[in-house]
Amino acid sequence: MSANINQLYNSNELCNIEKFFKDNNIKIKNDIGNFLKTKFHYITKFDIEEIFQEVAFKIIKNNYLSKYSSDKSSLNTWLYIISRSVSIDYMRKLQKNFQYIDEYEESPTIDIPKSTITIPNGLLSERQNQVIKMVFWGDMRSVEVAEQLGISPQTVRSIKHQAIAKLRRYFGAETERRIVS
Repeated sequence: MSANINQLYNSNELCNIEKFFKDNNIKIKNDIGNFLKTKFHYITKFDIEEIFQEVAFKIIKNNYLSKYSSDKSSLNTWLYIISRSVSIDYMRKLQKNFQYIDEYEESPTIDIPKSTITIPNGLLSERQNQVIKMVFWGDMRSVEVAEQLGISPQTVRSIKHQAIAKLRRYFGAETERRIVS
């Protein structure tokens, strides 16, 4: 492609937009496929086609053809950046919806002796007590605790942090330096 894409593909004319995608569909699909192969284990032709449609939709919807400037980047670079960002968004959306059953492994059960530490009554609020018990004794993640209590995961992490700070002060561990490996 030469310097001015607007001369070749008038973004207001539908037939020129179709010509743009006919001229560049292989480039876009190759960019999508090559990027996905470096980041994700499971990709299919269906994924590449879906992402290609998302790229086309994004370019048309946001009128990117009229915004392109060869002074800022080459057409190949411009298409790669759009393809890459749409691919990342698509795969993130996909990963939220399911987990591959082949990757699921049940973690072995480990018998952990009950702690001898007792938390004095009134030291923690009722909510802090609930969160600490669910996270440490119930071995639940913040997301699971949040679902149980009807609050956000960020709120669970905040409550846990506040409770741990209170427990450190109470047991005299707040001045000790923690070593993180």
